[in-house]
Amino acid sequence: MNIKQEQSKKYMEEADLTFEAASAIFEKAREEDIDLWAQVVKTCYDSLEHAVCSAIASKEGKIPIQHPEKISRFVALFNIPNHIEERISFWLSRRAPAQYVDIKNDRLFVPHEIFAEQDAEKAIKESREIISFIKQLLA
Repeated sequence: MNIKQEQSKKYMEEADLTFEAASAIFEKAREEDIDLWAQVVKTCYDSLEHAVCSAIASKEGKIPIQHPEKISRFVALFNIPNHIEERISFWLSRRAPAQYVDIKNDRLFVPHEIFAEQDAEKAIKESREIISFIKQLLA
């Protein structure tokens, strides 16, 4: 196994572990009725990003640093259905709002006030599906 193949394998392991972390946060938030939904969304995106990096490395490609470029490289290297690309891009668009307290148009946006349980549940479902899709690509 060469170094890029090893990197691909390790990225997929990180994708799985990060997804498990998102799932654990989700269950904790449900059980204890705490607003951790933004953390679930952000962690789900992180798991997707690891899976995308795994795919890029599997083709022995250089992994871009910027998030949008990672998705573009992934799409360019594989025959990705539009709905998969759109879902990954959607969750990328939710990453920053899930992570940072931001000011837009003189209004404060706070992650735990933006996201609800339904957002987290959707992130879990779609992340699971996309990671499975990427694993099938690499099989």
